[in-house]
Amino acid sequence: MKITNKLYKANFGKPVSRRAFMRIAGLGVVGVGLVACGDDPTAKPNIITTGSSTTATGIVNSTTSPTSIRAATTKAATTTKAAVTGLKPDEVAAGFLKAWENAQYDGMYDLLSASAVNFIAREKFVARYKNIAEEATLSSVQARISSVPPLSSGNQPLEIPFTANFKTARAGEFTQKNTLQLVNENGGWLVDWRPANIFTGLNSVNLVRMFPANPSRGDIVDRNNQPLAHAGVQYAVFVVPGKIANEEQLLTTLSQTLVMDKTKIKDLYKNGQPDWRMDIKRLPGNTPQATVDSLLSLPGVGVDQEEVRTYPNAASAAHVVGYVNAVNQEDLATLAAKGYREDDTIGRTGLEAWGEDTLAGSKGGKLTIIQPDGKVVEKMAEKAVVGGSKITLNLDLKIQQLAEKVLADKVGSLIVMSPADGAVLALASFPSYDPNLFVQGLTTEQFKALNDDPRRPFQPRPYSGLLPVGSTFKVITMSAALERLGLKPDTMFTCTGHWTGLGEQFAKDCYVKTGHGNISLYQGLVQSCDVVFYELGKRLDEADQNLLPAIAKGFGLGSSTGLIGLKDAAGQVPDAQWKKDKIGQPWVRGDAVNLGIGQGYLLATPLQMAAAYAAIANGGPIPVPRLAARSDGPTKPQTFNAAVKQSLPVSPANLDIVRRALQDVVISGTGRQAFAGSRVRVAGKTGTAESGKETPHAWFCCYAPADKPKYVIVVALEEGGFGNEKAAPLARQLIDQLPF
Repeated sequence: MKITNKLYKANFGKPVSRRAFMRIAGLGVVGVGLVACGDDPTAKPNIITTGSSTTATGIVNSTTSPTSIRAATTKAATTTKAAVTGLKPDEVAAGFLKAWENAQYDGMYDLLSASAVNFIAREKFVARYKNIAEEATLSSVQARISSVPPLSSGNQPLEIPFTANFKTARAGEFTQKNTLQLVNENGGWLVDWRPANIFTGLNSVNLVRMFPANPSRGDIVDRNNQPLAHAGVQYAVFVVPGKIANEEQLLTTLSQTLVMDKTKIKDLYKNGQPDWRMDIKRLPGNTPQATVDSLLSLPGVGVDQEEVRTYPNAASAAHVVGYVNAVNQEDLATLAAKGYREDDTIGRTGLEAWGEDTLAGSKGGKLTIIQPDGKVVEKMAEKAVVGGSKITLNLDLKIQQLAEKVLADKVGSLIVMSPADGAVLALASFPSYDPNLFVQGLTTEQFKALNDDPRRPFQPRPYSGLLPVGSTFKVITMSAALERLGLKPDTMFTCTGHWTGLGEQFAKDCYVKTGHGNISLYQGLVQSCDVVFYELGKRLDEADQNLLPAIAKGFGLGSSTGLIGLKDAAGQVPDAQWKKDKIGQPWVRGDAVNLGIGQGYLLATPLQMAAAYAAIANGGPIPVPRLAARSDGPTKPQTFNAAVKQSLPVSPANLDIVRRALQDVVISGTGRQAFAGSRVRVAGKTGTAESGKETPHAWFCCYAPADKPKYVIVVALEEGGFGNEKAAPLARQLIDQLPF
């Protein structure tokens, strides 16, 4: 439904550019003698070069070799008229058609007769072909000479028939039979061009017009079919300058209603023509009808109700769903071939971007010849749209919003995943943003506030935020020690609170300054003793400097998780080769010591740690995280089944030792305070990672129930404090409210 001021019902759009205005006005490609589209110096052809050297060569007579024809064709398409003397008419025609195939419009013009040159100037000729290619969404042209008629006496004009096959992104493929008239001038054959040589229905008055048809974009829903992105409405408020009766009243009312400065409102319409529609602002679909009616009562103001992409949960799951916005000129360099136009939208981030081809469907359209008054005189081709498909996620909106509530205003991530099949149930990230703003149109102030926020609200932290992981990495170091050094859970160490394994010059302290005393490997993980893991890092490096990095990669770090539904960061696992290539320095033993406690150059995403702990819970297989569950509909229907990335390089017996230690972490270790009295038995590990600033990053990775895991939960708080004090309690809050 369109709600428009009765004084203004024209169909003109805002003057983003002359090309946009002319297209909306029905003048997408202007005939000879009109210059509105032809004088745009930024026009770019959309024709894709075929690369063929034999197309358009036509019929070859018995006395001319194919090689000489191809040479003549190339020469004719790229040289001046003087060079065509001596070429046969079919060779000139073939060169002209070949140049058309390759979008060499200047080369085509070089082959025109004097009459044709008088008929159309070079720049208008080139512009017309470019504009038609753009308007028709042409992706390729193939033209072949059908036959070569015999030459008549006296060098009379010659009609050479050809067949042109056109492929368009919007209207599909079609073929036309046409003719080129050649005339002999000063001993050489030239093309006596007319507009009908492009499309048979064209003349110096008629125009080419594509009537685009866009399919409905597919919805994005959660596992319970709750909408995350769907079709909604918004109100577009505009001004028609020539219809304003009382400008001061108009500015005052708009300023109060739209919460905008009067000067800014006037700046938006003051350069418009009297009958142009000048967009002012877009309002959400839940705007009260009384507000809309008030705006419509102002002479010169109109309100349109538009169908737009809507995100009903606002900032909730924004980094998962993403947003759409308008196609720009840079996009069109690659998307024009798919039928996208400057008034289309495209998925820009999140699932909207990942699933663009599935959600957007296939665009259609009707390619026509129209008169200047807009009347269609010929339909050349038409293609129906194919609707977009719905994407259903594994994400559970209730769990997502619960995770966001628990995370509250703490900068970081909270992930909930099923360890059994990798189904991602929640990816909470703070701070967030409302994706509806990108559909309605961000003001400069709004964008600046978001973009300049030091907390980086646009960053999807759960799957692209890279951090050192601190002591949550110790499960990997312990696994490497059990598996490759032959250590046992009761292998003993001594922690005085001060470690000098690399000499006093490189001494390191345990977080317990008085030390843990004599402590076993098993208790080293339970109590998160730094000295134990400094020593393990050193011993593993002494055995093989690639040993610990290789085990870390075996836990899935340093490469994408394979996340289905979004593109995640690979992270970084340092080793000798990496350090040499990236930093230009040799690997030293201290690098392995730092790696042993999840510090140094190590970087990982919270999602990578979720996958690693899911593998521990599973007994070895690392599940591929699956945000997307399936797509249903006419475009690319697909089911994303559970998959395994790889298996941990740890024996079942040693993995069982690690799992038992993780249970004791929350019973008698660093997680005991956070989980005292928990109704659910949990296995997990706290982590505190140096941030380079005063306050460290806080981590907690766990799974629950410990004996039959249903959830893997990861909390990562940037500069959030100590893992046992800040991250673990959030996991406890969430677990207390999750359904088991």
